Amino acid sequence: MSYLFFCVSLRRRWARMLASLTLPVLLVALGPVQAEPQKLRIGTGDWAPYVDQERSDGGALARLISAVFAEEGYQVEFIFHPWDRNVLMLQQGQLHAIMPYSCSPSRLNYGICSDPLVRGEIVLFHRRDQAFDWTTVEDLLKYHIGTTLGYSYGPAFDEALQAGRLSVEQNGKEDTSFRLLELGRIDLHPQDRAVGYAMLNRLFPEDGGKIVHHPRQLNTEPLRLLFRKDDLESVKLLRVFNARLLDFAQRGDLQRLQQALNSGNADDWKPSTSAQAVRD
Repeated sequence: MSYLFFCVSLRRRWARMLASLTLPVLLVALGPVQAEPQKLRIGTGDWAPYVDQERSDGGALARLISAVFAEEGYQVEFIFHPWDRNVLMLQQGQLHAIMPYSCSPSRLNYGICSDPLVRGEIVLFHRRDQAFDWTTVEDLLKYHIGTTLGYSYGPAFDEALQAGRLSVEQNGKEDTSFRLLELGRIDLHPQDRAVGYAMLNRLFPEDGGKIVHHPRQLNTEPLRLLFRKDDLESVKLLRVFNARLLDFAQRGDLQRLQQALNSGNADDWKPSTSAQAVRD
């Protein structure tokens, strides 16, 4: 073996030894490799100010749900579809959950409900120039009412609707009933109060005042996240979500969100973080 070959061989041996020592040190310096967050697909519909497809953060409830799941290492993707399609996709296992939905008896046939997020208030919208008053659902039988497919408007209204006692025109798009109401082709449109006025401001920024709501509530009910029934992963996600949601409630986030919705300032609301809670 020549002296030159011996030197080259020795240098290569030292290089391999140095690399074997350097790699563990480098890995220690870099720290543990972080696992990719598990992604969840949640179906929803454009329902500002609760959920807003035009906002990059998805709106107030989307911000809340993303923050709740983020504290457990989940990343949420919101899928926007018509409400009845969301239900079908949940039943088929294409979505982990759907929101925001009330926990009506019919939905318990295919879903399990989270703890309440915020409380919605369903009222009847009508034209300002129309004299309108009501006390019970029986008073609504003489009116032509615009509704949205996939909606629940409360037990009394839903029962009368399913029995065929109400004159209704069902539509697949959120804003269709308000357009028909403005044109005088329907008499009434039941809608969440906060959603209704947000929609009117967007549809008719100059003359939205032509449509108002009756102060009597058709229904008031908590809005929730709905998971798939008879599914082990859904049961796990429900427990994780409810546990973390309680933390946000105790920090006052849900109360502040409800106040922001009622006052029309939902776009400015942001959820707190666990780190903020510790500092506070």
